[in-house]
Amino acid sequence: MGKKIYIVYGLIFCIVIFLAGAILNNPIWQLMRVIMWLTQYILPWIFLYYFIKFYQQYAQKQEKPPE
Repeated sequence: MGKKIYIVYGLIFCIVIFLAGAILNNPIWQLMRVIMWLTQYILPWIFLYYFIKFYQQYAQKQEKPPE
């Protein structure tokens, strides 16, 4: 449930930004700004979170003795 609420908030944020651009008669530029903002600030943190989880699982597998 926790991840779903963040996805919904993110989609609502993107829609609001897109509609604000439509009101200003330039929705494509606003969409490009949202995509640029996501790739610069949000997506690297998401990648880092999953990379850390992957590394922790990898390290745990390396510490277990072979059966």
